[in-house]
Amino acid sequence: MKRLLATVFLSLFVVSVVAYADEMAKAKILKGWISDSDCAAHGDKMCSNKEHIAKGAKLVFVTEDDKRILTVSNPGTVADHQGHHVQIKGVADTEKSTITVQEVTMLK
Repeated sequence: MKRLLATVFLSLFVVSVVAYADEMAKAKILKGWISDSDCAAHGDKMCSNKEHIAKGAKLVFVTEDDKRILTVSNPGTVADHQGHHVQIKGVADTEKSTITVQEVTMLK
């Protein structure tokens, strides 16, 4: 009986972990700005100064809705859009405050 109970609980745990991982891996469409980590930390969401990147700042995505700052884990996909208002499709990791960008579209 204990073995059956342990198996049931383990199965439920595995199913819940898989469901959580699947939900976290879904790509989302977000609107916001591409900036650098230095400017975004000071509230400048539309910074296009590429010297900051050359000095070691990271490209970030600042969300339009709640102004969250997410570090772009694949900066090559958004490097040409620094300082622009964009719509992106990507997978966000809220625990690490990062986003992996799959598609970028310029907004006006």
